[in-house]
Amino acid sequence: MGASDLTVVIADPFRLRAIRYMPPFTGRVLYFSDSNLGSAFESIRAHQPRVIALESNFAHTPQGRNFVDRVQRLPLSESAVHILSLTNGEWTTRLPSHAAVTTVSAVPRTPAAAVAASINTRRVPRFPVLDPLAMKVDGLRTDLVDMSVMGAQVLSAPVLRPNQRLRVTLPDEDNSCLSVSAYVAWSAFELPKNALQPYYRAGVEFTDAAVQTLEAFCKRHCANDPLALRR
Repeated sequence: MGASDLTVVIADPFRLRAIRYMPPFTGRVLYFSDSNLGSAFESIRAHQPRVIALESNFAHTPQGRNFVDRVQRLPLSESAVHILSLTNGEWTTRLPSHAAVTTVSAVPRTPAAAVAASINTRRVPRFPVLDPLAMKVDGLRTDLVDMSVMGAQVLSAPVLRPNQRLRVTLPDEDNSCLSVSAYVAWSAFELPKNALQPYYRAGVEFTDAAVQTLEAFCKRHCANDPLALRR
């Protein structure tokens, strides 16, 4: 049986929303979260999609590699696994090695830190913060520079490393706080001449907060005009 004109996309729920917001595919697409791999596997077995697109963060986890190994054992002569990632703010795909699923075990096992550092967290509009916010990262004071509904740029004296998991607390109105989980997408050590001490400039990506909640937070604390997209 030949491959059908169908694409199966697998990613964590947060990135899945972003992929569906700016889909890189045409034709029929089935979307599955990485917590629903059983259904994804059965759909691949039943429909033999032409493209099986794995979001890059998921693809390079042990869970993702095990999933590829299971798919490899299926008789899918014309299906191809693609790695789905962000390039200049747009979702793009690439083949991990060869087109046939029988060769996808060669998915590059890039270190997790390198995968996280390649993420472009400016894929949605990012807004500068109007007044400095005394946010906290894992309980430590951190300066918020700008943010979007999917991530933020921060300045931190304590070290922040790519792929580091964080708990972020954002001060809100009426002495309330917005608490979200995040991870470090990229990090750079800086020592400006006029600074009293070095710090880390980092981009963090939120992983569990509702887009509507973060959008409302941005409206309360950020400028109306977004920052220009970097190219």
